Amino acid sequence: MSVARAPVGFLPAAGRGVRFGASGYAKELFPLLFEDEGGGLEPRPICELALRAIQRAGAERCVVVVSPDKLDVVRVLGAVHRGMALAYVVQPTPGGLPQALEHARPWLDGEDVVFAMPDTIVLPEDALARVHAERVAKSADVMLGVFPTDEAARLGPVEVDASGVITAIHDKPAKPPRDNTWGVASWSPRFTDFCCAWSRKHTGGEGAIGHAFDAGRTGGFDVRACTFEGGSFLDVGTPQGLRAALSALVTKGVLVPDQASTIVQRG
Repeated sequence: MSVARAPVGFLPAAGRGVRFGASGYAKELFPLLFEDEGGGLEPRPICELALRAIQRAGAERCVVVVSPDKLDVVRVLGAVHRGMALAYVVQPTPGGLPQALEHARPWLDGEDVVFAMPDTIVLPEDALARVHAERVAKSADVMLGVFPTDEAARLGPVEVDASGVITAIHDKPAKPPRDNTWGVASWSPRFTDFCCAWSRKHTGGEGAIGHAFDAGRTGGFDVRACTFEGGSFLDVGTPQGLRAALSALVTKGVLVPDQASTIVQRG
């Protein structure tokens, strides 16, 4: 009997960060205080939440894509995250997530991939783990975690039929057909191959991975949704979004303010 192989994490952190203002601060490294097993507090970057989601999905290693201007990410995260090995790939120039996947492909080739974005937070915290388990159970090529949102026009809303099959994937549509967005993903090695080939054909700009998902769907790939009706998708890619996300996480009890009014992630 074959034993299921662990997926590999894919965390792209090479974006220019222009939405975060002119400070030059890497949004992925915004610090939170995390409570360790002994009850002590340790400052860790906000992308720790994405790494924890990837690890919870079963990944034993993760490829982090960085730009030459974001080598601080390597210094802060180090080589190991809570027992999960981290490898780094440099994306020399901004080219979108499909191009980032091309750079990471030598470390992902032939493996299932679990994907989260370092400047977003999704709830429930085990959403990516459930998305990956559902994809494997359904033998789908791609499974997207889909969350309600009131900002679908600047995100990636999807249309889903009653069986969970996605019938359309949009990217920042002027008139969103649904008040939702995809936020995390699990996909097969077959889709990695397709996405990299698709990226090479779309070198005129920064290709959106949502477009690659939809191209795969129209090309015959089995692309499905795991919907979290009571879940949340929080974008921390802008100062306003970061403030709103932290407030929402406190309200939901994921983060709590300590006596110094510092945000703390428990567990």
